Amino acid sequence: MIKKTRLILFGTIFAVMGTIYAFTGFNCENSCAQLLALGNECPGCQLGEECLNLDSSDFIYVSEPILNFAMSTESTIENMEDKDISFFHVPLVCNAAPTIGCGSRAKPVLKSFESSSNVKEAWLNKSGTVIAIVWKNGIDIDNKKKTVNTIFSEHSLNVSEVNSEEYASNTKSFEANEGWLKGTEVDKLSKEEAAIFAARITKTIEDNTDINSTHLEKIEQKISDGFYDFFINYKSLNDLGNPNSYKSILKNVIDYGNQLVGKDVMPSIATLWESCSNISNTSKSCCDTGKSCSTSCKGTDG
Repeated sequence: MIKKTRLILFGTIFAVMGTIYAFTGFNCENSCAQLLALGNECPGCQLGEECLNLDSSDFIYVSEPILNFAMSTESTIENMEDKDISFFHVPLVCNAAPTIGCGSRAKPVLKSFESSSNVKEAWLNKSGTVIAIVWKNGIDIDNKKKTVNTIFSEHSLNVSEVNSEEYASNTKSFEANEGWLKGTEVDKLSKEEAAIFAARITKTIEDNTDINSTHLEKIEQKISDGFYDFFINYKSLNDLGNPNSYKSILKNVIDYGNQLVGKDVMPSIATLWESCSNISNTSKSCCDTGKSCSTSCKGTDG
C-alpha cells in the first residue's frame, strides 16, 4: 500500500512538472531567465533535475529589460471606434531605456501591419507606448477589428484602444509628426538602446579596471555595435529572451578588450551583465535563496 501511494505521489509530481513545462514552453537553458521574469524564484526546483546538468559557470539570466516583452499576454479588442486612424496602447517601452520604445520588439509588429491589405501605414511613438494604424479607404469596422486582433495576438501583445481624450492628443502629435516612427525607422531606437547598454557596461569596466580612456572609448563602441547588430538582426522573439544571445555579445566584448589591454584584465561576463539589469539591489537570484537549484541558474542577479 505504501509503495502504491509513493508511485501515485511521484506520478502526480511528474505530471505537474510536465504540465508546467508544457504550458510555459521553457527549456532548461533559459528557464531561469523566463521563470524569474514571471515571478518564480527557483525554476530549477520546478522543472526538475533535467535543469541541473547545465554548464553554468558563467550562465546569465536575462531579467525584465528584455523578457517582459516575450511574456505579454495578448488581449482582444471587442469594441473599436471606426476611424481612419486608430491608436492603441502597447507595452513596447524599453525597460533598459524606459524613455524610448523597443525598436527590436516593435519592428516585426509594424511590419505585420504594413503587410496587411487593410493597412496603409503603421507607426510607433518614440516612447513605445502607442501604435497608430492608418487604414486604407473603404475598410469596414469588422475587418479593422479582425486585423488588429489577429496581428496583436500573433505578437503576444496586450493592447487597448486609446480613449477619446487621448485620441485627440495623439492625433495632434501624429499629424505634426512629433516623434513617430514607422517600419525600419524604429532601428533608430535600437541604436539608442544599444548606446545606453554600452555606456552602462563601459562604466562598469571603468570602475573595475585601470583601462585608459582611449581604450574605453573603443570598447564602448564595440559594445554598442554588438548590441545594435543583434537588436536589428535577431531571428525570432525567443532570441531576445535567450541568455546565450547576450552572453555571446559580452564574451566578444571581453575578448576584444583583452586584445587591447592584455589577457584577464576585463571583468567577468556576470559583472558586465549586472550593469545592464534593472533588478533592484535587494533582488536575489534563485542561486542565493538557499534552494536546491544553484547549478541551474548560477550567474548574475540581472
